Amino acid sequence: MGKKFAIHIESISPNAVGTIVNKTTILRTISDALSKLSGQSAPQIQSAFMEREGVGNTALESGIAIPHAVLDGRQVPVLGVLSYPSGVKDWKDLNGQPVTQVLAILMGKDEITEQEANDIKRFFVKLASSDFLRKIARSKDSQTVVAVIKQQMEEE
Repeated sequence: MGKKFAIHIESISPNAVGTIVNKTTILRTISDALSKLSGQSAPQIQSAFMEREGVGNTALESGIAIPHAVLDGRQVPVLGVLSYPSGVKDWKDLNGQPVTQVLAILMGKDEITEQEANDIKRFFVKLASSDFLRKIARSKDSQTVVAVIKQQMEEE
């Protein structure tokens, strides 16, 4: 039997993005969705995402990016998944291809549980697997990406 993955994963509709599609609008859309789930301020979440992106691009390969926002205080980790198959033109992966899958992590600095810390670590270790990245990259919508992540994280 597999291990339960305790981090909440939320599929985010690309319909909420609007007509101007760039890294900023994608992160704003994700911040709005994660705000509703977490009770945190959407501008605060977006600011944390943008601050982290300013340190360095969070894109991997295969069109996948993993932006993350770390807020002060306690915040149960949440993973927001947004698929944008036509690609975010101003957000390139490590191979120079447009980002098509955004796996955004929101978490707090304080009071993280041991299970949450272990699950986040397991998730990042999985992201080092080219097979895992390929499965995510082949997914055509956010719901499929969520299913792939849950299946992969719980099969260990």
